[in-house]
Amino acid sequence: MEEAVEVVVGIETDRGPWVEALIAAGYTVLAVNPLQSARYRDRLRVSRAKSDTADAHVLADMVRTDAHQLRPVAADSPRAEAIKVVARAHKRLIWERTRHTQRLRHALRGRDRGWMRRW
Repeated sequence: MEEAVEVVVGIETDRGPWVEALIAAGYTVLAVNPLQSARYRDRLRVSRAKSDTADAHVLADMVRTDAHQLRPVAADSPRAEAIKVVARAHKRLIWERTRHTQRLRHALRGRDRGWMRRW
């Protein structure tokens, strides 16, 4: 019988769809401050060149050696998730209202000028 292996993920953010998906999949997600990982990268490499591969190795090393100093990301409660859904809907409705207001204003200004030209 195989033993269950815990997967720990280090990521430079504590929110967003990737983080939510990782937590939902049952992974332990550790939030790493980007400045913290940059300092760690400076300790390991002389070159200041930034690459995704190098950053992945830095985060993996940080999780392996310093996991006790990193903050685990907690999953949101159902109430917090509901608030996020309502906030996104509210923002989308504001954008829609603004878009419709601008369209109406543009249409009315266009008609005003046409009406004035006829007289």
